[in-house]
Amino acid sequence: MPPKAKFTKEEIIDAALQIARTRGMEAITARDVAAQLGVSTRPIFTYFSTMEEVRREVYASAERLYGERIARGLQNRRPFLGVGVEYLRFAQEEPQLYRILFLTRPADANEGAIAAMRSTQNEVRASVMREYKMTAREADRFFRDMWIVAHGLAT
Repeated sequence: MPPKAKFTKEEIIDAALQIARTRGMEAITARDVAAQLGVSTRPIFTYFSTMEEVRREVYASAERLYGERIARGLQNRRPFLGVGVEYLRFAQEEPQLYRILFLTRPADANEGAIAAMRSTQNEVRASVMREYKMTAREADRFFRDMWIVAHGLAT
């Protein structure tokens, strides 16, 4: 009977996420994740076949953290403003995760800055239309233009 794993899959992902937060995605290696956990590399490969799988999980975790920020912004009395502020805070407080999500070419064309912009746009369109008395098309254009400004500031 093989020995019981000392770490869960989630703990391994959290350790890799901490590395990504401080040194970026390219710093995630089996050796560094193992060192973060204080073990050999073997436990990592109990749950993952490759380090690319670990990186995909880290990317998904970063997306969830960003999503939590956007959800917080949407709770603002003025959701459009709240989302913008949270976007900028995320870039300031999580610079490596921001870089991973918004400044690197995603492996999947359905990810990255443009996909995040469109998703956020869909969430705030109604509040922009209501608050600024705009049509959907005008709200989308306004959002796009403001997103470009916010992305520039964040970068």
